[in-house]
Amino acid sequence: MENTPDVTKSTAKFLVDGMLGSIARKLRILGFDTIYDSESNDRQLLAMARETGRYLVTSDHELFISSKRLKVASILVTSRSEKSRLFEIFSKTKSTGIPKFPLASRCSVCNGELFESRMREDQMQIYTCKNCGKDFWHGSHWKKLTVLFSEVQKMLENPAEGVNRLDSVQ
Repeated sequence: MENTPDVTKSTAKFLVDGMLGSIARKLRILGFDTIYDSESNDRQLLAMARETGRYLVTSDHELFISSKRLKVASILVTSRSEKSRLFEIFSKTKSTGIPKFPLASRCSVCNGELFESRMREDQMQIYTCKNCGKDFWHGSHWKKLTVLFSEVQKMLENPAEGVNRLDSVQ
């Protein structure tokens, strides 16, 4: 039986290989515990995914084949756009939706947990990473992320249309 991690809301855990760093950041922003590893070899990635109960997310076809052979839960990402890649990940985990993305969840840099640390002068909440100390807030990029995650959600709500859109946005 394949070692399949839990995929409910933000309880799914991911191990993302070095080819998909931007996706690792997006998964963290959505609150998913996500290790990004650009230095380990395939054997090490497979062992880590199995030992930690994480989905191995890769665009490396050979690594994906090895993971299946070893019954390690994995997701082969074949799309080029961020939207399509996220759709692939969530549809392959059989998720019907992505969580509402709370900023106070995971650090997009180190995967540490965030906490509400203080308010800016303009009353914007600042969140700080418990591990690396980096600060986060709803900046100008937040609107782009909101649109991206909303589009992925729409694709997940209508999977047939999402698959058709996958082909057209690559």
